[in-house]
Amino acid sequence: MADKQKHLISLGVLVLLIAVSIFMIFPINKSMKLGLDLKGGLDITYTAKDTPGAKVTNDKMKQAEYILRQRADALGVSEPEIQREGARNIMVQLPGIKDPERAKEILGKPAVLQFAVVSDQYNTYTDQELNTLKQQGKPVVGPVLLTGDKITGAVATYGGQVGAQPMVNLSFNNEGANTFAQITAQNVHKRLAIILDGKIITAPTINEPIPNGKAVIQNIKSIGEAKEIALVLNTGSIPVTLSISEAQSVGPTLGADALRAGVVAGVIGFVLVAIYMLLYYQGLGIVTWVGLSAYATLVGGVIATIGRTYGWTLTLPGIAGLIISIGIAADSKIIIFERLKEEMRSKKTFRTAVESGFWHGFRTSLDADIVTMVGALVLFLIGIGPVRGFALTLVIGLVLDVVTMLFFTRPVLGLLAQIWPVKSPALLVRIPGIRRVAENA
Repeated sequence: MADKQKHLISLGVLVLLIAVSIFMIFPINKSMKLGLDLKGGLDITYTAKDTPGAKVTNDKMKQAEYILRQRADALGVSEPEIQREGARNIMVQLPGIKDPERAKEILGKPAVLQFAVVSDQYNTYTDQELNTLKQQGKPVVGPVLLTGDKITGAVATYGGQVGAQPMVNLSFNNEGANTFAQITAQNVHKRLAIILDGKIITAPTINEPIPNGKAVIQNIKSIGEAKEIALVLNTGSIPVTLSISEAQSVGPTLGADALRAGVVAGVIGFVLVAIYMLLYYQGLGIVTWVGLSAYATLVGGVIATIGRTYGWTLTLPGIAGLIISIGIAADSKIIIFERLKEEMRSKKTFRTAVESGFWHGFRTSLDADIVTMVGALVLFLIGIGPVRGFALTLVIGLVLDVVTMLFFTRPVLGLLAQIWPVKSPALLVRIPGIRRVAENA
């Protein structure tokens, strides 16, 4: 395949990616989910305290974090941010929340874990379908027969008669064991719903009476799901007290101002970089301007895709990462162009200088991008909240910088080298003595 065809195919792939990106970006209100610092809302930090006879442990903090996550989902908050901070703190960010006091009341109430038998007419429905019907007011479960305060422990493990299958071993105290024995004896082959704060977490089938207070939940898809179920079952008696150590409301006006400032900064940075490249590199500056436009569109498309698929939230540090990535993308082109100028000074033809100059510059830019990406990945893995948002947008920018170099800068330079007059490269890039070099080549 001729070089010209390869270059055209590369540009065609890039155009297709840009079209997909534009499709994913619009409408923006559905693709871009804004964080607390941009949308406003509620920021709460909970601190766990020891209770008489029991100290705060990592497992208990995991249980508390799970409960708060369930509560935040129940509030209907768009993409709440809930994560651990240190050994005893849990940070909860609720973007767009309009009633802070109500939110704090719901988040702080005691966990309610219940057991109820699924109604016969809904016995074949999935857990998700049961929850949907329950929210619609359908009588999917009967009366509460047992509560979580009777549980003494739940452990996720492997077992079963056919190979090592994920399962949960469950135990009750004496009162709970007697009640559970009666429930299982009277409802063999029915499903027992395990409900946390009104949401059905799972509804396993009762295969046989269980008289000893030792139950096993089977038919679990993965060990991760088994650990989650065990975590829910252990929430019936969390021996730690969560108190609010810090709470603040971020107004929507402040968030809107921050978003506006971030967008303005990004646009100004983009325009200044484009003007500088145009003045310094002349015709190649136009290549840079178009390349940065394509780059910015691809970055927006990737962020929109992540937002639509995984519900990722864009924060102000994330916007900062995008602005930095614009400079990195421009720097990559500067490295390639400067290498191109060096090749032309060594009395190479424009076409030869483009081919060798691009690959030498590309390798240098790739090395720099990889070094920066390693640092960004470390930030993403060990950072929390906004730090991870900054790292993620920076990684996205670095990856797409490599993509645009291969699918835009290289084919465009290659096509220009084939169609541009050999004696007029100075119209593309200004180099002292370049006309003499071109004419004598």
